[in-house]
Amino acid sequence: MEKNSPEKDFKDRVTRCGASAIAVFVLFLFVCVSGCGAPVKYYGALLDAGLDGYNYRAGYEGAVLDIPYAGSDNDMLKLDVFRTMGDKPAPVLVFIHGGYWNSGHRKLYASFAKTFNSAGFVTVLVDYRLYPEVMYPVFVDDCVKALNWTVEHIAEYGGDPAKIFIAGSSAGSHIAAMILLDEEFRNIPAFDPLKLRGALLTSSPFDFEKDNLLDEDILHEVMGSEENFRDAQPIKHIRKDVPPILIINGDRDPLTSEAQAARFAREMKEIGAPVTYLMIPGGDHHSVGLGLTPGRKGEVFATFMKFARDAGAFADE
Repeated sequence: MEKNSPEKDFKDRVTRCGASAIAVFVLFLFVCVSGCGAPVKYYGALLDAGLDGYNYRAGYEGAVLDIPYAGSDNDMLKLDVFRTMGDKPAPVLVFIHGGYWNSGHRKLYASFAKTFNSAGFVTVLVDYRLYPEVMYPVFVDDCVKALNWTVEHIAEYGGDPAKIFIAGSSAGSHIAAMILLDEEFRNIPAFDPLKLRGALLTSSPFDFEKDNLLDEDILHEVMGSEENFRDAQPIKHIRKDVPPILIINGDRDPLTSEAQAARFAREMKEIGAPVTYLMIPGGDHHSVGLGLTPGRKGEVFATFMKFARDAGAFADE
């Protein structure tokens, strides 16, 4: 039997979709293509993930949506909580989406909530203000406020505030890394970053200078000044007093190079930080993220689950 091309497979999948789902997917695909340059070969997988998340967000009885976390009605200062159905307080995963700091929305990542809910996590999907509305460090400050909200309120939604993990992809993992590393963001009243159970950082830009593949013009615009450009690099804030961190990067990533991710992980480990690094052979910016969508049983998800168990996510089981 002749195998469909990626373009034909994509068209066939779209044909099977309803009008409302297609509208959601058009937005999803626009964000992925404009913000992250998704190749055609991923359109089908992105469509499946987008539709799965759309249906999950709309129909899951444990979803509590559009919660303001910073005393504002701005939609980009809201988060979604996806509760588990168990009786015991569950571990919590706070996910910060990517998109070059200038695109993305929590609604596009509800498939991740389905994945982590199914694994036993109360899942929090965070939005934050984007460039050009704001520049660095405002979006990091926004996510700190979302974490503050989570620590203070997640018990009301069945989450265990003593078992909070932070996760991010691409720009979102950069934000998570800065929260964990930079004293400007660690010096906050609502929680001690060392009390977080762990962090998952996938396809992260740790270094804007050496082995950087991101658009430097965009980086300079988003960061707002030369001082910010220098200071906003996680590799400039190496330290050992951090919670356990799992870093995952593909060796064919055209945006966040494997070389800079491996170097950051190595420098952190050399000074005694509890860092685990996983390089995915043949993995790129999109395949690593898709490894966390429902039905994916590959190395990315399996490695995170082992990391979470080792960090005590399910210690009461």
